[in-house]
Amino acid sequence: MNIQEYISSGIIESYLLGELSDKERAEVELMAEQHSEVKAELEAIEITLMNFAAKTPPLHIKQTILSKLDVNDAKVIALETKKTPSTFWLMAASVTLLIGSAIYNVILMNKVHTAEEQLVVLNSEKEKYAKDFENQSSSYGKMAEEMAIMMLPENKKIMLKGMEAAPTALAAVYWNQKTQDIYINVNSLPVPTADKQYQLWAIVDGKPVDAGVFDMVSDSASLQKMKAIAGAQAFAVTLEKKGGNPTPTMEAMYLLGNV
Repeated sequence: MNIQEYISSGIIESYLLGELSDKERAEVELMAEQHSEVKAELEAIEITLMNFAAKTPPLHIKQTILSKLDVNDAKVIALETKKTPSTFWLMAASVTLLIGSAIYNVILMNKVHTAEEQLVVLNSEKEKYAKDFENQSSSYGKMAEEMAIMMLPENKKIMLKGMEAAPTALAAVYWNQKTQDIYINVNSLPVPTADKQYQLWAIVDGKPVDAGVFDMVSDSASLQKMKAIAGAQAFAVTLEKKGGNPTPTMEAMYLLGNV
């Protein structure tokens, strides 16, 4: 018989597990006496099991693991085994392996939970960065559009300077000589009360023409499109009731600029 095939057949492990008949056990013991390789393999496996058994965790660790596994009121089934030293060490090693496996599973589950929490944080940060990028892209797009309007050769820039009501106020009107489109860019103006609103006027043939009301925006670089008007000689801004007036309140004039 080929000794290596005999060793690889698993019969030695079955011997240590107590799964063989008396005849088969006697055969293994005879082979161990006759062949040093079989004896060495038998002793090596037995020593390995003893080492495993020696590493059994303390009682408090076992209790922690069993509580993690929700093992409560478990029934213990007594097994009839041959009480040989090999069987004892094998059973001890089996318990050690079971507890060691439970420890590994608890550690692994903790790592999985940690990884899941980290993934949630990363996804949240990813969404935040994506939203920030979207907002920045939108802001840059708006700035590029407004810059294009300001740089158009046919757009005439008229500076409106502060009057007695607000000497430091400042704004710019961009008036397209072809389309008559009007945009206003407020640099500084006092914030009005909730029931008031600024109104732009175009002076045409010496008469004020309503060019629309506008809001105070947080971004001073923002353009606000007003009503299209032709033939303006000047532009003025007054503070009116919310929604505007059909005629300007002259004593509430804040800005004025000639074309």
